[in-house]
Amino acid sequence: MKTILGLNGIPLQGHDPAAAIIVNNKVVAAVEEERLCRKKRGMGLSPDNAALEVVKLAGISPKDIDIVAIPWIPESMGYDRQHLDSNIRKWLLSLGFRGNDIEICFVEHHTAHAWSGLSYTSDLKGKKYSILVVDGSGESTGGAAFIFNNDLKCLWHIEQSSSLGIYYEAVSSYIGFNWGEEGKTMGLASYGRNLGLKMPQIPDERRVSIIGNWDMALGSPKHRHEKYRSQIVDSIYEIHGQPLHFNDKADISLAAQNIVSERIMKYVKELCVDVDGFVLAGGVALNCSINVSVAQYCKANNIDFVIPPPASDTGVALGAAIAANYIYNGNVAYTKSPYLGASYSIDDICSRLHKTNIQVIPVSTEEIVSMLFDYNYICGWFDGRSEIGPRALGHRCIIARPDSTYIRDKINVLKGRESWRPLAPSVTIQEFNKSYTDSIPSKYMLINAINQTYSKALAGVTHVDGTARPQVVTEEGAYLSLIKSAGKIAGGCEAIICTSFNMAGEPIVYSPEDAINSASKMGLDAVVGNGWMVKLKK
Repeated sequence: MKTILGLNGIPLQGHDPAAAIIVNNKVVAAVEEERLCRKKRGMGLSPDNAALEVVKLAGISPKDIDIVAIPWIPESMGYDRQHLDSNIRKWLLSLGFRGNDIEICFVEHHTAHAWSGLSYTSDLKGKKYSILVVDGSGESTGGAAFIFNNDLKCLWHIEQSSSLGIYYEAVSSYIGFNWGEEGKTMGLASYGRNLGLKMPQIPDERRVSIIGNWDMALGSPKHRHEKYRSQIVDSIYEIHGQPLHFNDKADISLAAQNIVSERIMKYVKELCVDVDGFVLAGGVALNCSINVSVAQYCKANNIDFVIPPPASDTGVALGAAIAANYIYNGNVAYTKSPYLGASYSIDDICSRLHKTNIQVIPVSTEEIVSMLFDYNYICGWFDGRSEIGPRALGHRCIIARPDSTYIRDKINVLKGRESWRPLAPSVTIQEFNKSYTDSIPSKYMLINAINQTYSKALAGVTHVDGTARPQVVTEEGAYLSLIKSAGKIAGGCEAIICTSFNMAGEPIVYSPEDAINSASKMGLDAVVGNGWMVKLKK
């Protein structure tokens, strides 16, 4: 049985370097480099720390790795395969891995996304799934469609000129956001008015052939990506000029989101024919407002709907490893959970923090909830294995009472976020069924839902359009106990604010030291976990 290490970031250094490891057909660890190097999205870095971390978490030696899987095809990126192979082996040797006798497996980028999504299904035996991957660019395309029916087959690729991810990037740039801040455009769209604005349209150009080698006559894929994005920005300027007001930017955001949503739904309806399930992956799959339309369609047609929590490039190292495991070991390695990083016992936490003269004191779940509701505490919550992906899912998050718009606004200030951005709740399934409609529950905070009652108990986690993106917590443990205890104080509303444990521009925390440092910089009241607390304010 081959032991497989998936890696994103070498030597095609760009963004979201990460590592994942599969041992005996089981995904045992996955970690993003940013969580360890503390540089947001690990821009320009290789996954040195992440590679060694997942090996450590697996309890094996770097020498035990048989196959390294990379989620890119070299020739399609303009790289010489032999030269790239040689550079990867040198890099592996520098970190203590085997070099010459290790196997390097290159996996097409959108195929890695597809496998990442398929690994979050419950069981593929005898099942037929269609998969849609939608992002900015893979090697030289902007997405792909697949069918899984005992094997994975690519149906078509989306040309870069038709990339929905590039389109969304362009709109985000036009209204003043930086690359990587497309989530802000999603939040801003909720303030928009449906005015039927004229917008540049997206061609629907696809290819059924393999992606092939880099065509030098067309320019590099990166060059083409930037060219298409600039052309769209210029087209919007020609139509609307310079957006000066908040409402103008919100209206543009909504108009763009409607265009992207309409195209995605066109693909969904094409692909969801005679299938048991549908997987949506790629960076665009993080758009919770669009996802609700897909969820409703799948629910109406009795189709299982899956979005992996690391839907963006945070998950392609994992997807490449799963693809390689299928090729070499003949099995699908299912990813049962997004909690694939390190965990720390209370003894570990006490020992590590004691070295910096930080006192850890015992505390009960009921006492934590009392601090949140009776004293308006805003706390960092640190418990269990760290999450993979861009959303905090109850192991490394900031928690607070969900009924206060004052607390919501204060959290945005402490984190350095725009005041208009929403915060999300973690809820029990009972609370979801009671308070939210027109959606399906998402364990990974990936699907919007409407709070029809505009309940005051959820005022701090209800966006301007009445929506939220709740994380529905069903797994027994400290976090679920915390939410249920909150319900006892809050008149039966089993919910708390859950937002990522980081300041703006900072990665989500990973270690106990990260948690204390980040919480102190933000001015949180305390850092808490299952049975312990570090009080930061008197």
